[in-house]
Amino acid sequence: MTVAVVFPGQGSQNKSMLDTFQESKIFNDVIDEGSDILGYEIKKVITEDDKINNTIYTQPLVLSVSYAMWKTLSNEIDLDISIGAGHSLGEYTALVANGTFDYKEGLQLVKKRAELMSNAMKNIDGAMAAVIGIDGVKVDQVCKEISKNNAVVEAVNYNCPGQTVIAGHSSAIDDITPTLKDAGAKIVKKLPVSLAAHTSLLKDVAEQLKDELKNIKLSSSSFDVIHNFDLSQGQTGLNLYEVLSKQVCSPVRWIETMEKFKLNNITDVIEIGPGSVLSGLIKRFDKSMNLYSTKTIEDIKLTSQAL
Repeated sequence: MTVAVVFPGQGSQNKSMLDTFQESKIFNDVIDEGSDILGYEIKKVITEDDKINNTIYTQPLVLSVSYAMWKTLSNEIDLDISIGAGHSLGEYTALVANGTFDYKEGLQLVKKRAELMSNAMKNIDGAMAAVIGIDGVKVDQVCKEISKNNAVVEAVNYNCPGQTVIAGHSSAIDDITPTLKDAGAKIVKKLPVSLAAHTSLLKDVAEQLKDELKNIKLSSSSFDVIHNFDLSQGQTGLNLYEVLSKQVCSPVRWIETMEKFKLNNITDVIEIGPGSVLSGLIKRFDKSMNLYSTKTIEDIKLTSQAL
């Protein structure tokens, strides 16, 4: 058995993600500490429609809840983790879980990241869309043919074979939709976000993030994390600042991350966080991997028993 852990990003949040953990002291201690760090009550914000799906709140919320699930699972079982990965924001959670960042600094960093991303989009009508039924290489090719300086559209998440997310100016995504369908896409569906995450529109954010990262103390890690930006793993110091800052304006290469799992002979994958988005993507990539969840306290108990 070779175990990996994966951490989801923005979009995995839901209003009921704390419900089954009410009696877990370890879980609630992490959430309460997160509330003190952020300056607002996480348990309250999660119930508010205008906040739970607002990037400024969503990113810190998902990190805090995922880390609370990680701590709860770690208390149940002594895990021997071979490798880890996170999808977008989830990469930061992975780096808190493996000890590279402490919880306080990791949460403050993600709060700043969310603010920088939101501020960068203030005067831009941004959007993201899922493209289904066409190869990611083809999606990238079509985007490069159509994208212009004032109408940016780029492939930003290579999630699984036949599923790619594009992002950029909202009008550019509208314009590219017929071309993608002509190229073989079955569905091009806009997502309920106004960010153009992982596009070149956020290049300035990358530089600002690098400055923020330089103020953070780095510690030794308990397992390596595969980095979204270049698929390297276990980076430290200046190299870590580089891959994390550039991640915000570069594609999430999830298919290739899963290919690295296969090269590392991963047999079992635990998704640490609310929802099961990443488990669904992994299942579409390779049905032979055993998948485990932490999204409820019952799931954590089942996972600890199975492993």
